[in-house]
Order: sequence, then structure tokens, then C-alpha cells
Amino acid sequence: MDDIATIHIDSMNHIHVPPTDGLLKALGLEQSFEAAVADLIDNSLDAKATRVLVRFILRKERAAQLIIVDNGRGMDHAQINEAMQLGRRRGKQTASHGFYGVGLKASTFGQASTLTVLSRGYGNESEGRRMHREAGPGDFEVDVLNPETVGVVLQGLLQFVGSSKQGTVVQWDGVKDFPGSRDPAQTNTYLDNKVSALNRHLGMVYHRLLERREVEISIDVYDADAAVAGPPTSVDPIDPFGYHRTGDPAYPKELVAEVGHMKVALQCHIWPPRSDAPQYRLYGKPVEDYQGLYLYRKDRLLKAGGWGGVVQDQKSFKLARVAVDIDKHLDVFDMSVSKEGVRLKSSLVAAIEQASSRDGTTFEDYLEAATDAVKRGNTRQRKRVKILPPGQGLDPVVKRAIKREAPLLEGEEAIRIRWKNMRGSNFVVMDRKARTLWLNEKYRQTVLHGDRGNVNDAPLLKALLYLLFEDLFRGQAMGPKDKENERFWNRVLMAAAEAEAKYQ
Repeated sequence: MDDIATIHIDSMNHIHVPPTDGLLKALGLEQSFEAAVADLIDNSLDAKATRVLVRFILRKERAAQLIIVDNGRGMDHAQINEAMQLGRRRGKQTASHGFYGVGLKASTFGQASTLTVLSRGYGNESEGRRMHREAGPGDFEVDVLNPETVGVVLQGLLQFVGSSKQGTVVQWDGVKDFPGSRDPAQTNTYLDNKVSALNRHLGMVYHRLLERREVEISIDVYDADAAVAGPPTSVDPIDPFGYHRTGDPAYPKELVAEVGHMKVALQCHIWPPRSDAPQYRLYGKPVEDYQGLYLYRKDRLLKAGGWGGVVQDQKSFKLARVAVDIDKHLDVFDMSVSKEGVRLKSSLVAAIEQASSRDGTTFEDYLEAATDAVKRGNTRQRKRVKILPPGQGLDPVVKRAIKREAPLLEGEEAIRIRWKNMRGSNFVVMDRKARTLWLNEKYRQTVLHGDRGNVNDAPLLKALLYLLFEDLFRGQAMGPKDKENERFWNRVLMAAAEAEAKYQ
């Protein structure tokens, strides 16, 4: 018998198989809350919004709704209907952040039971639509809302993003992530944590746009019963490549991966080890979790870390981060509906393995340099030198900080810092025998800006002087260089005090 694949079978008829209500229920289930909110903000950016407000709404001390307000160009009757359609692929080469045309629905119905969209385009009537996740079997009906009521609501909300004539509001009801407890303390804790998590996520995802001030994003909490909004939290950029000094002087460096006629640029960076910057320990997690590729589309971060099959995660690669703009190379990536799942096709994986720079540096060389940076960081961990303890005149908070951060010489007399009347114009006199730094009372009111002061006053000045002079007290004797330093510091301090007096 012939193979069935070689037999042509004629079709007799066509039937229509519409999607079922289960499709709505399955949308967006793999997305985090923060990623879903970012998906909605993508729509705002596509609408050319420059200001976006994310607002949690409280009713009877419980989180009840989430709304996102933007000052974008808004939508007319046809556009808002199109936005509510369930599958509307925009194409790979379009300039929009959206990709498959389901982000609005997927992000919503993975998080909430009801989606409401209110919008007004410039010169158009107000439009409102509502869609429910728990629709009837095969029912994808969308409610058309009263335009007059929609207009009133828009007028009240668009003012918060500096607009009155155009913009869009997206509202979630029945948010599954909201706490069910009626305890206000639990609600407040949830909101504090969620606002912080959103701030971090949005700050990283949109860091390029925020840095260029192309968009402002803020988050607040609105008590609907009291009709009062709390202070807004501005989303600040968190650049995963925002180090001040590189972990290797040869980097950052561009390597190029060639896939056929396509050249994919890899911006290879090496972080300095043991950084305490928030851009280093993203989300407060171990830094090795964020090694790898950072994929951007339209300057929006789609994927933060992971090597996509090029190599396996290793602690020795933890300082390596590679930025890749994929706008012109979408054919070698697979993107999920949620945008969180961006995968490299096998052709690109092979090309990255063979990538090189103009000076001949290979991808393997880059990983070796990152490994060496980790090794250097591990060998530089030196113990602090023991120092003399802080004594009278330093604020207890300062003394505790010094004792916490540095080992102290046991049994040694502490360094005191005191004010006293003295001859001459020196700002500070070092009394090694009495283990005391004497500050000239002449300058006390200048430093304290007229306050009476006390034994522990001027904590910042005294802390700095302690750090400056401590090693001079610790030495057996002061050499010529030490004495010259003391004279130099005094001249600078007296000049600073005279400058300070001008601001009284």
C-alpha cells in the first residue's frame, strides 16, 4: 500500500470551529503580576504616551481595582473595537511593542476577571468597552459602555497624567493577586511590597526610555472612600549595565554573530566584582542569577539574563552580561505572547558561539575574561587593619557604625574629639599624648549654624576628622610627611569654615 503521505485526499466541505471560553481562561497564566502590568504599559508607549500612572484603588480598606492611565493618543470607535479582538498579529517588522495582538487580553485575564478600557482620541468621542474572563461557552461578547459616563470618568483621571483631550484608562477588577483578608495591616503590607516590586521591575524593563526621559511612570494608592491619593512613587531607571568602572579594562566590547547575511551585535560587558549597586543585584537576588543575555526591542528589555543555550550558567560567568538589540533580527528569535519567553533559534546559538570582534576577540575569550574578573575579585578580599576605638565627642550612632565596620585595637585608649578655646587660627589641633583632637571653639557656631550644640554635636564633621586623623594617632611618631599633612588639612579646613560662614 502506498504511504498515506503520498495520497491526495479531496476536501468535501468546510466547517467553522470557533475558540471556546477556555481560551480566555488560559491566557496569561504564566505571567507575573509585574510583567502583566508592563505589557499594558507597552500599549501606552505604542500610543506615544509620555506619562503613565499605575494606581491601586482601595475600597473599604481592601485593594479593589488596578488602573493604568496614560496620556497617549487614545482610540476612536474602530480602534477600541480592534483592541478588544483576541488575536491581531501586528507583524514582526512593525514599530510597535505589541507583537501578537493579544497582550491586553492575555496580561489582564492571567491576573483579573474583568477588563475595562476607556479611551478618547483627539477630536473623537469617548469610548468604553468591557470584557469578562468568565464568559459563557464560546462567548466573546464585549460590552459597549455609556460614552457620557466614560467621558466623565476620563476627565477625572486624565488630569493625573497632564491630559484633558486624549488618553486611555485600563481597569482590572477581580485581581486574583489582591489579598482577600479584611485586615488593613495585611493590605498595607501587600501594597508596600507590590509597589516596590513594580518599581524595580518597571525601572529595569524601561530603563533606557526612563533615562532619556521619553516617559515618566508613577505608582500610587488611591483610597476611594476618602477620595484621597497617597504620594506617588516615581519609577527610576535601573540599568543592568550601570556600573561606574568596568570589571576588565578591555570591556565593554562589541562582538558580532553572523547568521547568514545577518549580523547580530553583542555588547559584551563585565561587571566589577562585589558591587553593592542595585543594578548589580537585581531584585535583591544572587548576582549569578542575572548573568547572560539581555534582549531589547525598541529599547524595552524583554529578557534579563540566561544564556539561551549558548553556554550553561556558571558562577565563574556571573559578572558577564551581554546586551542585544533584536529589532532587526526577529527572524532568529521566538517570542512568546507574554514577551517573557524569548528564545534563540539554533542558528543564532551557533553563531554566538563563533562570534568575534574586530580585534579578534572571540566569545570564548570574553567568557575567560569574565572568569578572570571573578578570580581577581576573590583574591582581593583583604582584612581591614585594626584601628583605634572612637571615644567621647562622637555620636553613639557613629561609634556603633565604626565598631560594626572595622576591627578595633583592644585595650587601646579611644580617640576623643572636643571643642575648646585655643590660641591661633588652626581649625584642629592633634594632641597625641591626650589622644584627643581639639577643635577650635572659634568655628563652632559656624559649623553648627548658630545652634547651641552639645558634646556629641557636628557628627558628620567629627566622623570625617576621626577617619582622617586616626592613623596618625596609631603611629609611633609623626614623620615630616604626617606633619605636613596636618598643616595642609588645617589650611583647607579653615578655608572651608570661612566659606561656610557666608551661608549663615
